[in-house]
Amino acid sequence: MKKSLTIGVAAGLMTLLGITSYQAIAYVTQVAPASSVAISMPVKAFEVDPTWIKEGNPNFRATEFFKSHDGKTTSGIFECDGPSTFEWHYQLDETIYVLDGGVDIEYQGKHFSLKPGETAFFRAGTTALWHVPKNIRKTWTLHDAGQPARGLAKLLG
Repeated sequence: MKKSLTIGVAAGLMTLLGITSYQAIAYVTQVAPASSVAISMPVKAFEVDPTWIKEGNPNFRATEFFKSHDGKTTSGIFECDGPSTFEWHYQLDETIYVLDGGVDIEYQGKHFSLKPGETAFFRAGTTALWHVPKNIRKTWTLHDAGQPARGLAKLLG
């Protein structure tokens, strides 16, 4: 019994070492090189599903400035002019940090406002109602935790 347990623990440690080594090699061989010059990345207009827009004529703009080597995490800047009210449907987990302006949000039965310097987290598969009184400029980070993690998060509620 003791020998079997020792072999099982050793096999588990070797598996973890193999996975960690694979991830390290993938990172080193696929990560973008460090910056050596400034890069201009202006925000660009984009359209959303017209059924998401509830009031106003929002002017959406964004740019992605980071994508992880595995494609599971991205970050960028988002801007929107108001007054406008619209739904946002989250396909991935999203964390935002407000840089300028503000927004009033209805999300999962709660009402709250965000202003510069404040942050919020939204789960994949959920929807929020955004009301932008004047404008908002925010950073966003999207993370794809994967289907098993999203399923477990949904179960745990």
